[in-house]
Amino acid sequence: MSGSVLISTAMLQFLAGYMVIVITPGPIALTTGSLASLYGFARMIPLLAGIGVGTAVLATLMAFGAVRLAASLPPPTVEIASAAVLGGMAWRIACMAPPAAAEPPRKLQASLFVGGVLIGFLSPQTASFLAVVFAGMMLPIQNTGDAFLVVAVTTLLGVGWYGFVAAALSRPAVRAAALRRHRAICRGAGFTLALLALASALSALSPS
Repeated sequence: MSGSVLISTAMLQFLAGYMVIVITPGPIALTTGSLASLYGFARMIPLLAGIGVGTAVLATLMAFGAVRLAASLPPPTVEIASAAVLGGMAWRIACMAPPAAAEPPRKLQASLFVGGVLIGFLSPQTASFLAVVFAGMMLPIQNTGDAFLVVAVTTLLGVGWYGFVAAALSRPAVRAAALRRHRAICRGAGFTLALLALASALSALSPS
């Protein structure tokens, strides 16, 4: 990596731009924060791991040719897939029962992991940002090492921020208040995710 322009002002611009994408409230932060406030940080680890895997896969595919592949697909494909995933998660969260005292079963942990992979992989904001990055408009990617560095930084920043959100909202005082309002939080989070899914679907179906 010696002499790479990634260790430069361009890298700082990339980091600043991506952090804006990450910290802007969206489906991933909403899902992570609302569930962490009800179920605690430890139970969100499978979700966070899934988000990391989904983000890493998305970034890797974008780095190694997915930009060209996506250009050959119908434009609404990603938006429709994203809307479907958000709609499914909205329904699941809205119907969640109050958390039990025991640790969640393996089936629930696996479900959270899969959900995390899907929302990480189908994030239209991250995909759009990475398309700009890997097209060379922000970072002139010069070799495979540069590409993998961007993938690693993207994944770590995202998981780090969502982990921070989960940890902050799983504090005992926050959890106690959230548990008293379990139904309202679940329905509110589900409704918001449903609106985001609707917006994604309408964007995909609207004429360009």
